[in-house]
Amino acid sequence: MGRFQQLVELRLALLVGSCAWLAVGCTMWSNQIHDPPPTFVDDVPLKIEADFDLQDDSQVLQEVRNLKMELRDDLGIPFSNDKIHVRIFRDGTTFAEFTQQHFPQLNGRRALFVVERGEYYVYAIWSESVLSDLRHELTHAYLNSSVGTLPLWLDEGLAEYYEVAGVPGRLNREHLPWLADGMRRGNWQPDLERLATLAKPEQMAANDYAEAWLWVHYLMQNQRSDIIRSYLVARRDKQIVDPIPLAIRNTIPQAELKLASHISTTYPVDKPRLP
Repeated sequence: MGRFQQLVELRLALLVGSCAWLAVGCTMWSNQIHDPPPTFVDDVPLKIEADFDLQDDSQVLQEVRNLKMELRDDLGIPFSNDKIHVRIFRDGTTFAEFTQQHFPQLNGRRALFVVERGEYYVYAIWSESVLSDLRHELTHAYLNSSVGTLPLWLDEGLAEYYEVAGVPGRLNREHLPWLADGMRRGNWQPDLERLATLAKPEQMAANDYAEAWLWVHYLMQNQRSDIIRSYLVARRDKQIVDPIPLAIRNTIPQAELKLASHISTTYPVDKPRLP
């Protein structure tokens, strides 16, 4: 999302979604939005609205439309056509006014994904990072509507992975250098078991989002995507399935060592920072 320093704050937006996902009796947001913005694009399953003149053929909208096909092709899931409402605000001021009125607990964020009464909503600011913001939150929306609740680290790892568009190998310009430097200095080592114990967004620090992205990147870029695909299909079909860390262990001996090697191969120590 081009915002590594703000990851923890931004991801607290998922608390709303987590409430809707994880607890049947959890109180939903009751502030209904009645006034639609003046322009919108109705492109199943997306209903994209904006409070400014948003061109239907813009590159941002095209990349947003491409996301569902990328998820389908990579993950092998027939994604649901449940309507996903996307609302884009022209600037941070109007977005802040909207969130203060409807979601005061989440005011100050730059993008939100919420589930309200079984409907899926994504809100974002039109900015230089709008594409990654939208792709990140829409990945959450597609997975939630088609598969259901996922382990937090996997849900975030997939969202971090698919927010990247137009970069060969989906290399994250912020996560990868940070992880490589942390490993070189001895300040960080991968620990899948610890990562898998994190169940709430507020428990995740910036390094946890980076590691979640790294596990997904390693699996997707090293012909191990079948591990994720099989897990998602089983969850969608409500089958009993082994925890995904166990599936990784059973398939990839010494997984952490392989992950560390993946960093070194993908981002050598002498490599300059990604542009």
